[in-house]
Amino acid sequence: MFGFLAELAAKVGHELAPEIVSKLAINKFAGATTPRPRPYSLWSDQEGKICDYVSWPSLTDRSFFGRHLRAAPESFVDGLPVDTPYESEQNHGQVTGLFKRTSPIDCPRSSLLFPFFAQWFTDSFLRTDSNDRRKNTSNHDIDLCQIYGLTEKTAGILRTKTGGKLRSQFVGSEEYPDNLFDADGEVKADYSALPYVSNEKVFEILNRFGDAEDRKKNYFASGLERGNSSVGYTAISTLFLREHNRLCEELQSRNPGWDDERLFQTARNINIVLLLKIVIEDYINHIAPIETPIFMVDTSFPEEEEWYRTNWISIEFDLLYRWHGLIPDEMTFGGQDYGPSEFMLNNSVLMEHGLGGIIDAGSRQKAGRISLHNTADFLLGAEYAAIKMGRDYRLRSFNEYRTQFGLDELDDFDDLTSDQNLEAELKGLYGDIDNLEFFVGLFAEEARDGALFGELMTTMVASDAFTQALTNPLLSTRVFNAGTFTKYGMKMIKRTSSLRDLVDRNVKNPADVKVSFAR
Repeated sequence: MFGFLAELAAKVGHELAPEIVSKLAINKFAGATTPRPRPYSLWSDQEGKICDYVSWPSLTDRSFFGRHLRAAPESFVDGLPVDTPYESEQNHGQVTGLFKRTSPIDCPRSSLLFPFFAQWFTDSFLRTDSNDRRKNTSNHDIDLCQIYGLTEKTAGILRTKTGGKLRSQFVGSEEYPDNLFDADGEVKADYSALPYVSNEKVFEILNRFGDAEDRKKNYFASGLERGNSSVGYTAISTLFLREHNRLCEELQSRNPGWDDERLFQTARNINIVLLLKIVIEDYINHIAPIETPIFMVDTSFPEEEEWYRTNWISIEFDLLYRWHGLIPDEMTFGGQDYGPSEFMLNNSVLMEHGLGGIIDAGSRQKAGRISLHNTADFLLGAEYAAIKMGRDYRLRSFNEYRTQFGLDELDDFDDLTSDQNLEAELKGLYGDIDNLEFFVGLFAEEARDGALFGELMTTMVASDAFTQALTNPLLSTRVFNAGTFTKYGMKMIKRTSSLRDLVDRNVKNPADVKVSFAR
């Protein structure tokens, strides 16, 4: 697969036009597996169970995660190495222990801005229901629900209802989302109907901090319950909020007769497509294991392809994005080091250093590498939960997923990794590579030929990204035009291909700010 990309990249501008190369590469990844609809999902008529045969709900009920492969036999799961429940950073099972960071491993290509964006981006559609992990709370589309919410009711709460804008605040000359809490530490009346404010679990971690009341002073009203989870998350949300409100001003100046609703809807439509372009042309091009960026948003062909189907997030896609190894033990902003308790749920860091300062610092720091033995201690509980999900829902072996995505099965653990210690560790636990479970295999597979991660993960990320992003209704040939976005909106879409472009329009002194997913 990687060789195919390299061959195509060499032909850009010589033998083939860039748009032809992009189309060929997109179709190669998008067609790596069978198209939706898939026969199976995590649906069942019994609470906590899964159905391993085709049913009407498994084909239609998108409140449950889909799945690429039918459930594995219970005998496969029963034969997996025991992983005892996670209790603490020091007390964890042997499989969870495969993820524990022994010494930091830096990513050879990615800056810290990459996981900032990745966490923020995937949070909008990889949304496991905490009350029933077979289910998701996603709209299954890329819709910028991080700042608009999952429903029109939530969007209405976050809007000013004047000039199409979202509620915000200015601290000096810098624009940020509005605060969720008032000066007394109570949720503002304007936000009392946000769907997550009545959920005690949302604020459970915040309230564990001794300075929770101080943190509430800069806790933002957001579209999603995890909108304040880390400084990187809030920085990206702030950037897109500024772009929305900037678009509203530009649209209103060009269309003085438009009411608030039309301004809001048009600005949101433009903003979502800007995100889609950044995802394909900046984020995915960075992930691709080639130097020449070849992927572009092209609306001329997707609707003709077999993979152009209704979006439905799969459990496998939800699990493979647990990129905890990207997160270092500390982050540095303005020359000051911040540990997890300081860069999580603490927007004062963003307010102190400014949006440009956070993006610049993130672009200059190394991300961790996505691999085994590189997860920070504070995230090990999340690794245990992911391992347990894979087993509870009987995901098939790593090799079976390689076959599903058009890749050759591996014969032994030395095909998986050149690290002899890891090879011995995996062999001691699983015996035969055909027994290796999907989730562990994804992170054990060595990144080769300049890739950020292993061949299966790269193929799955690209396949899902293209078949979920390019099917967005805003990119439909009957929708993607000036009638939807205005001439100004189409100009902005054409001019935007990277996060850099948004920073240039929305951050003070942008020339002083480095913006790059690459180190």
